[in-house]
Amino acid sequence: MTALDGVPRLRRSRFRHRTTSLLVALSLLVAWTAMFLVAPHVGVSAGVRQLALFAHLAALVLGFGAVLTLDWFALLWLLRRRTLATVMQVARGVHTPIWLGLGGLTLSGVVLAPDTSTPLTVVKLVAVLAVAINGLCARQVQRRLAELNRKSPPLRLLLTAALVMVISQTGWWTATTIGFLNAQ
Repeated sequence: MTALDGVPRLRRSRFRHRTTSLLVALSLLVAWTAMFLVAPHVGVSAGVRQLALFAHLAALVLGFGAVLTLDWFALLWLLRRRTLATVMQVARGVHTPIWLGLGGLTLSGVVLAPDTSTPLTVVKLVAVLAVAINGLCARQVQRRLAELNRKSPPLRLLLTAALVMVISQTGWWTATTIGFLNAQ
């Protein structure tokens, strides 16, 4: 007998997903903090730095490109040019490239040894953390939309999805812009 016996299956599933997401978010925060503290002390050769810069740009194209694709399809859905089922299919398809891109950006970013003593760099790194945690929220929204079985989403869920999209775009564009400015 568990504490969740007698609770409807859908509510149990949501509870488990939320608990898992909270643990993953805490893990992301711990990993981000460790990288934030270690990154400024990484010393690599000029050749390795060039490879890391290439990997950083490739990861940006992969991750941010996938985010832009998903958000484009979501916008088309809002304009009634695509179905929600199409958006959900795209979301499932781009999930892996988004996380691979974000992971690649993070790992290559550590090798690039950012100067965490500058406020602009701190803002960039916080934006990256926000994008990662927001990605967990996006996954929850995606699950809720999938549970609707082609019914119209309630307004609250639509507003949550819009907020997730705005946070995502803000975080990715902030990090990209600051990365560009720091490279000058």
